[in-house]
Amino acid sequence: MSLLFRFAVFVPVLFLIAIVVVGQQHSTAQATLRAAWPRTLRWLWMSLQLVAIMVGLELLFIGW
Repeated sequence: MSLLFRFAVFVPVLFLIAIVVVGQQHSTAQATLRAAWPRTLRWLWMSLQLVAIMVGLELLFIGW
């Protein structure tokens, strides 16, 4: 349950950070929100890849 809660908090926070980053490059709210979604999804994908790599390294060095 804790992992689900963390994920439910992580995704909106990631989206809000993307709004701030993308908002510096766009002049309208619609353009900002439209550009924030792909960045959020890209960051989420990179985060999942990073977690998978860390779990793989943990299993490699620490073991099951």
